[in-house]
Amino acid sequence: MKKSNASKLVKNNWEKFRDNLPYKVHPYSKRNWGNNLHSLCSYQGKLKPALGHFLISEFTSKNMTILDTFSGVGTIPFEGALQGRKVIGNDLSKVAYANSLAKVGETNREEVYKIIDNLKKYIKENIPTKKDIDSVDVSFNKKIQDYYHENTFKQILSARKFFIEHDIKDANYALVFSSLLHILHGNRPYALSRTSHPITPFAPKGEFIDKDLIEKLMEKVERSLTLEEEKSIQIGKVIYGDVFELDKALELESVDSIITSPPFFDSTKFYLANWIRLWFAGWNKKDFDIEKEKYLETKQKKDISIYNEYFRVCNNVLKIGGTIIMHLGVSKKANMGEMILPFAEANNFKLIGMFIEDVDGNEKFGIKDQGSVKGHQFMFLEKI
Repeated sequence: MKKSNASKLVKNNWEKFRDNLPYKVHPYSKRNWGNNLHSLCSYQGKLKPALGHFLISEFTSKNMTILDTFSGVGTIPFEGALQGRKVIGNDLSKVAYANSLAKVGETNREEVYKIIDNLKKYIKENIPTKKDIDSVDVSFNKKIQDYYHENTFKQILSARKFFIEHDIKDANYALVFSSLLHILHGNRPYALSRTSHPITPFAPKGEFIDKDLIEKLMEKVERSLTLEEEKSIQIGKVIYGDVFELDKALELESVDSIITSPPFFDSTKFYLANWIRLWFAGWNKKDFDIEKEKYLETKQKKDISIYNEYFRVCNNVLKIGGTIIMHLGVSKKANMGEMILPFAEANNFKLIGMFIEDVDGNEKFGIKDQGSVKGHQFMFLEKI
């Protein structure tokens, strides 16, 4: 039976963390604090790097194995890798998986250039017809064709097909793919779209400008590659899969600490906030109804007891004395910590501590509808 010292670190440090909230103290409170590779791709609901930094530094030690079961764009795995931890990320979304892998995986400049050359060739040789363009039937606030000049949209369609055919084979593909996801929409010249928003693709405005995909992609990739080459990390692992299958993908009792932020109960629907990027990653119109059913965000609203299965998996992969540190959302409707704690206790977990940080009035980044989350809750559990 494998044992971990992670619970001792949490017991010693969680109250100090609660009282001081170190990630809110200058310079950690600055919007742009942290490694610039955190900004590889805009993403709504992304954990602040400074918070990830302290969850790693205060509650784990070097060479511990850290798992983020909902890694999103890889904030916690990347912060862990920067601090010399053995990190594992997991996500069911290809958008999230690629971003996590690009940050904690091993990249090579020559391999990245080779992928871009192949993509450039593919775009030239696979020009979509008008029928191909008209058949794209994905629209939320506007039709996707309304976001781009026709020539630019043709290139995007071809690039989408390229990545569907080639998939995300390694961190090099992940870097190119994530860089392209970032430039799909925004409000600055780097973006391929008309003027929109970098996080959520609000209805576009302004003129249709013919932008070259490869040119814009190269600008973004060059910036990212420089950051990749400067990073000093312990190379990590990322799993593209369902959290409920993790105990089949990982060695049992191999993890010291699970540090994660599951989907908030009343937050904005992730698939609407990311609809253009999800479409580019392979979703079609029907997938926005079908695929969302596979995600915990949808499952937990139907039946919160799904967390019984979640904690069963966590129990299987954690060492005795291992910990779960959860960053949760609190709203008028739901106190997530109180709702899911009984399922944790039913699966060999004991509460060390829990507290709520009020976030009402926090920075909104130009996004008015961020759901009804009023507070962030931290829950610290140990496996007994």
